[in-house]
Amino acid sequence: MTAFLLSLVSALEMLSSFTSYLVADYQYVSPQYACFRGENTMGSDERGVRVNADLSMVSAFMCRYASGSTSLPAGVSYACLDTMALKTLAYAVDSHKAVRKTRCGDGRYWGSTSLRDHQWESSLWALSVAYSALFQWDRLPETMKTDIHRLLTAECNYELERNIPTGYRYDTKAEENGWEVGVLAAAIGLFPDDSLATRWYSRMREFVVNSYSHPSDSTDATVITPWFDSATVGDLYRGSNLFSDWTLQNHGFFHTSYQNVVIQELGEAALFLRLASRRHRAPSLLRTTDTTWMLHNCRRVADEVLNWLTLPDGEQAMPNGNDWSLFLYDQVTSYSTLACMLGDDDALLFEREALRQIRRRQQTTGDGSWLLHPDVGARRMGVEAHRVMMTWLMHHVFPTGSRKPTPWKRFLRRYSKAKYFPCQRIVRTLTDRYFACFSFSEGKKSFTGYIEPASGGNMIVPYRKYNTGNIVGYYVIAGRRTNARLIGEPVVTTAGPYFTVSATTAENDSAIVRHFTIRTTAAGMEYTDTVVVVDSTVNVVADRTGMIAVGDDPFTDWARTIRLMPGTTVIGSRMMIKADNDVKATVSDKSTDNSITTVKVYPYALSPQLHHRITYQVLR
Repeated sequence: MTAFLLSLVSALEMLSSFTSYLVADYQYVSPQYACFRGENTMGSDERGVRVNADLSMVSAFMCRYASGSTSLPAGVSYACLDTMALKTLAYAVDSHKAVRKTRCGDGRYWGSTSLRDHQWESSLWALSVAYSALFQWDRLPETMKTDIHRLLTAECNYELERNIPTGYRYDTKAEENGWEVGVLAAAIGLFPDDSLATRWYSRMREFVVNSYSHPSDSTDATVITPWFDSATVGDLYRGSNLFSDWTLQNHGFFHTSYQNVVIQELGEAALFLRLASRRHRAPSLLRTTDTTWMLHNCRRVADEVLNWLTLPDGEQAMPNGNDWSLFLYDQVTSYSTLACMLGDDDALLFEREALRQIRRRQQTTGDGSWLLHPDVGARRMGVEAHRVMMTWLMHHVFPTGSRKPTPWKRFLRRYSKAKYFPCQRIVRTLTDRYFACFSFSEGKKSFTGYIEPASGGNMIVPYRKYNTGNIVGYYVIAGRRTNARLIGEPVVTTAGPYFTVSATTAENDSAIVRHFTIRTTAAGMEYTDTVVVVDSTVNVVADRTGMIAVGDDPFTDWARTIRLMPGTTVIGSRMMIKADNDVKATVSDKSTDNSITTVKVYPYALSPQLHHRITYQVLR
């Protein structure tokens, strides 16, 4: 089966299973209105509006594109989905500040109308509302179409009045600018004859350029939309949202999820224009079918950053861990955007693998939902369904049937060299045997890494605790806090596919000083250190050096065996941990963090010491 057909069939099958969850989450409000339940059901904030908008959109999508070709689970019908889609859309539209026909459950209205009256992120939710409307447009009453026009015009009023934000340290505006592109595209797509459409288009271009904006954009003389005017990238540039090495930070650290999500946001905006343009004769600003300009710097970010962090199963490594659910594979739509709109066959490979993992995780639940232990409940379900739906649509509008995914071995040859990201102090190794990384995070003041066999399975989980976590671990000292701070600058070197890092940390309120070195080799990773006790009066309670978090739930393989022998630990058949002691490691501290359950392996728990040598050997 071609990559194109696999994507279409797999995505629709998963969305069909998900409709069981949709029906269970649906709530009748009145003969006119209904909503989907969330963390703040019917509330005017993200926890209420976004959930309802996303799930309304998915319901409408299923009726528009799956009816007649895809069977539904027992107890679910397309007639039911049709009613759900229309009534939840009505509630979303009528509770907006620009419409005000009904209030949200908290007595308020949602959305933005101007610079003086705006709500963070409302344009993102408005795009899902617009997609739901687009899928149902032919059967919407004219009064609702008029109200949708009021809603989108109000959201775009705010976009026309505000300044375009930039900034790359700790809190990039790349993602936020990306979702502003979407609402402007929706207004243009649904109402291209509006007197403000030209202004919307002009402002949309500015947000496009200033999503993945890079310092080099300031002097870029490329005319971005020559059919519209002669403005160059440099003319539209307002400031950088990326570091010079093309990385970004959000939530205070290098965050892989936010590094990739802009690709998806820009892709969804371009997709809306293409879908909407099929419905009417477009005026001059939409006559061109070229939307690739809207993916400004997307390919460069993939080539310079994301591809270096992509694993064989389609996961993107998270050197600093994650503060959302782990192993979502929701970057799938970023892959689809690159594959379908930019002809990227590497992305075809990882889209295919990501879809397989999403499906595998969905199969661990009993109600069609996407994952166990979600971080933000129904909101997470809506976002994941949103991603899978967009992947299908990308292939529907931009078919890839004649192309083949890049073979993994060919991709690996191009990305086998060790990579150091100087602006983030992150280094990684990727071989046919394993992936390994280490990060000295400035924002989180965290020094951690992990190693994962290339055979996949999410065996080792990116895990951060206190200021360290995997590999370095930590000490517990009576009467002292468990913490670590970097002394001086780390030394990072690379040679071929391998890296070496050396650093010094002061830990436990400076009671101890640790000098450590980590290097990658053909077999895996080696860790060595020397610990100096600065305060000789302290009592070392526990030595957690060399710790590693091992997945232990239905998705990561809860039946995995961990064999404990003196100085040696074997995890399944894929990793051997050898420590310079003659006692068995301890396996304990089972916990669920970021939706994934882990157990922790502590090689030195029963034999605390001040010198450590440990190897993490990946078995073939």
